[in-house]
Amino acid sequence: MSEQNPTVAGVISLLSNKKDFGFPWHDALMPINHDFTLLELAIYEAACAGSKSIWISVNDDWAPLIKSRIGDFVMDPVWLHRPMDPMPYENKKLIPIFLVPCLSKFYKTRDSEGWGYINAAIYAIKSTRKISDFLTPDIFYATSPYVVYEPSYVVKFRKDILNKKRFMFDFENNNFFNDVHTGFTFLKDDIKQVRKYLNKNATMKYILSQKYKETGEGSILEKRPPEEQYSGKAFGLDQLFSHLDKKDYKKVSLNSSHHITGWRAYRKYMAEGKEFNKPNLLKRRSIFKILGDSQDD
Repeated sequence: MSEQNPTVAGVISLLSNKKDFGFPWHDALMPINHDFTLLELAIYEAACAGSKSIWISVNDDWAPLIKSRIGDFVMDPVWLHRPMDPMPYENKKLIPIFLVPCLSKFYKTRDSEGWGYINAAIYAIKSTRKISDFLTPDIFYATSPYVVYEPSYVVKFRKDILNKKRFMFDFENNNFFNDVHTGFTFLKDDIKQVRKYLNKNATMKYILSQKYKETGEGSILEKRPPEEQYSGKAFGLDQLFSHLDKKDYKKVSLNSSHHITGWRAYRKYMAEGKEFNKPNLLKRRSIFKILGDSQDD
């Protein structure tokens, strides 16, 4: 997109489904209220951040269930209720939601939760570029279903995000720089740096044989010990985005935040955390007569 009119895409990672809640659905579909899940809260936050589209990294085995739950789109909350607009139904803005798989060459080798944001951003760039360069996002707002806080707070900072000012949420000095997945932005140029870091530091299954290097005899490759294979799967945000500097970010502190790391943390949030009700803009499931529909929520 042009420098004068940048585009924001929301990116959400559902890779590395390892919270171990023990239910026959994805961890991100754990409920936080009646008919309202962790994933839908994250989608709402991405919509509040001014995203023109939302891209969710999710493996193929979970994609049908996720799709049936979240539908095809969400409405922009800023443009949803405008009582002074003479034609409010025509000016509503629709934000499409796309589910994308992990890139095949990184599947089960580097598919960490942090990589899921980059994976979604790559799909967003490649897919929109085939239509028009003017649709290609150059700012990405990353949010996680597993960190719960007031999602609409980010509306106040839409202009900062659109102006390419690096932005992040922080709670008690915890943010993505120390691998806590509160909302943050990254730019298109950062994707190359993350991939470069992975190529340099992530291990694979095999390594060049020391014997072959010294003597030129025997097998060229030898298998690494199991605990040393595919280290990229465990890389956190602090490693993937190690090229960034905190000083370049506008840090906004949250009053409260709950990091859902597993069943105990989930129970603690449900007992002590703020209650969120499902917004009207999440209640539609498919596109049907958007313009001029006076019955639209």
